[in-house]
Amino acid sequence: MSPLIETAEAAPPSLARRRVLLALAGLLPGGQALAQSSGSVLRVVGSSDPPYRVFRGSDGSGMYYDLLKLALARINCQAEFSELPSARAFKMLERGEADLMMGPLRTPEREVYLHYTQIVLPSEPKIFYTHKSSAPIHELSDLQGRVIAVQRGKRYGALFDAGTGYTRYEVNDYGKALEMLAARRVDVVVLPARQGELMMAGSTLPLTQQPFRLEGEPAYVVLSKTSAWLARAPELERAFKALQQDGSWKKTLDRY
Repeated sequence: MSPLIETAEAAPPSLARRRVLLALAGLLPGGQALAQSSGSVLRVVGSSDPPYRVFRGSDGSGMYYDLLKLALARINCQAEFSELPSARAFKMLERGEADLMMGPLRTPEREVYLHYTQIVLPSEPKIFYTHKSSAPIHELSDLQGRVIAVQRGKRYGALFDAGTGYTRYEVNDYGKALEMLAARRVDVVVLPARQGELMMAGSTLPLTQQPFRLEGEPAYVVLSKTSAWLARAPELERAFKALQQDGSWKKTLDRY
């Protein structure tokens, strides 16, 4: 019988319950291993957005997930990856049904239920596509009066998100958005630069990338505030920092 169970059984019932709860939180000797065990498999959620996030069943790859797996290997942990629409992924994090997401921007409403770690991912500019016959877009004011396809649950930076005079049309994925644009069902599609350029490489859709782009804002690695992994955030941050120090971070990003 473990020392933790023996102590709990020897104590009065109310004290026993208190000690078990403290141990689960990692606040008593013996509790740390139990708390870490409960968070040993990291539940990662997100939308499929190559080259950042790529899913193959319960495995993940791409720029973000390659970095994550390297960091987890340094602390002897593994992850399970679930591909979900962004809005649903955020809901799972809010409800404590998932642990981590890579890449969201920082917003006040998300800070209510997400812990933003010190792991900052590369900022990604946002680019705009229109039908080839559309008027050009040189600045934000050129979006006035247009219907712009955005991915449900995503944010594109304070300047665009707070903008007025244009209509946002939410879709679950950018592939659908580009098809709608080709069919003239929306006027514009906005998406991260690397993703848009990858999706449009070799495409026969009658679309064009506009000269206007929005500078990217910092993207983060976030944890659900109800996750058992929250206590291990400093450990995870140190593992990512080690990747930067030994060159693994740059080597990974250079592949994309």
